[in-house]
Amino acid sequence: MRFLDAPTERTYSARVVQFVALIGVASSSFTITVLSAALADIADDLNSSVSVVTWVIAAPLLAFAVFTPMAGKLGDLHGHRQMYLVGFAGAAVMSFVTASAWSAGTLIAARVVAQAFSASTGPSALAIIMSVFPESRRTHVAGTWSAVLAASPAVGVVIGGPLIELTSWRLLFVIQGIGMVVAVAFAWRVLPSTERRTDHTFDLRGGIFLALGIGSLLIAINRATQLGWSHPVVVAGLLMAPIWTALFGWWERRIDHPLVDLDSLRQRNVALPLLSQIFLNGPYMAGLVLTSLMLSSVFSLETAAISLMILPRPLSFSVGAAMAGSLVERIGGRIIVMTGTAAVAAGLALVGIGASEHRLLLVGIGVGIAGAGSGIARPPIIAALTDAVGEHALGVGTGMLNMTSQIGAAAGISILSALVTAESSADRYLTVFVITATIGLCAVAASGSIGFPDVVRAPRAAASPVSPYSAVIRTDDRRRPSEPLTPTDRLN
Repeated sequence: MRFLDAPTERTYSARVVQFVALIGVASSSFTITVLSAALADIADDLNSSVSVVTWVIAAPLLAFAVFTPMAGKLGDLHGHRQMYLVGFAGAAVMSFVTASAWSAGTLIAARVVAQAFSASTGPSALAIIMSVFPESRRTHVAGTWSAVLAASPAVGVVIGGPLIELTSWRLLFVIQGIGMVVAVAFAWRVLPSTERRTDHTFDLRGGIFLALGIGSLLIAINRATQLGWSHPVVVAGLLMAPIWTALFGWWERRIDHPLVDLDSLRQRNVALPLLSQIFLNGPYMAGLVLTSLMLSSVFSLETAAISLMILPRPLSFSVGAAMAGSLVERIGGRIIVMTGTAAVAAGLALVGIGASEHRLLLVGIGVGIAGAGSGIARPPIIAALTDAVGEHALGVGTGMLNMTSQIGAAAGISILSALVTAESSADRYLTVFVITATIGLCAVAASGSIGFPDVVRAPRAAASPVSPYSAVIRTDDRRRPSEPLTPTDRLN
């Protein structure tokens, strides 16, 4: 562990620390959008089907959902600098392994392990950045963080799309690995150490139970369309999912530091934000994959063109998230959230109509509307939850929110992408996008029932290391949607 200790002879400015930390974070997130555009190419290269290769995106999302809450506790226990270095070093190695994958199975496995390592870097990077800036500057820090994470996938599209078309998707992961190695080298010299604590533990067994429960269900649903609902693999998955989930619930109530405080789910402004994220992020992320597959099969676009077609999504998301604060101040949280979630559903439906009418312009507009809707809807939802759990439990509360969001994404991708094939017609895609949009309408109902305050103000700090996109709006202490929670009501 001595190698991981910070050099004591140099002290760097807060801006330098911020820049170095964000280099690493950007290098870990820039592949997601362009990777979704290259699914058809990857499937052909590995002699696999698109429905299997979609797990290249879905499975890492599940890994991220499970490991991120535990990563924050590991950072508290061993120091955030150590977790950052170990996480990025491991992710860098797995990027090179991903580039050399010889089958769909090895590619998915490599991506899962890489995402498990990366799960520790987000909480640690933001914790380090916040530790070197005064509280008065943390709003600016949170804005820069959100801008980098929103822009990174867009940069990946511009660079990665043409690169994949001219060479191979494998080169994308080689470049990512090199970027991570550079990030680790700079981080070792620049990032300071943070306080280590010995009074925290992390719930490894609970995480394993949760992963087995959710993974069993998703695998069963994904493979049912190819193998049939009576196939032993599908039946086993459907039978084991509730068993693992029940074990997870039993275990969480036995330990002092559970991965998820199940009692907190009884609170209105805890349960409903979590539920809304499942119905929002599931269709939203599934729409990304479905759009890429549709552009390839219906419009016969190449990878570079597909990447540019879905570029409006991360760009409009970034703009929407930046506008959310001022919009809520003027209009109110409930109206903004319901408008944003409805816009996601409308955008997805418009993409399906564009496919049916064979109009790329409608597809591009739909993609942009969905991105902007998601961008403006998420901050007020997260604000409601962070207000409900209180200052001392922001990390745990937003960790739960991020976990349910990623589970929703993994479920949405695996279930909805299984409804199409490489030969699906435009009308088939229209039907699937309508189904996806209909599921998205559930997010409108769930988020509209959240208790939003009437008065908001700018955030004092970022919501949480595990929710970097949130750009959270903190509620004014003078007005709250409900009576203050007692200590026993809050998250432990």
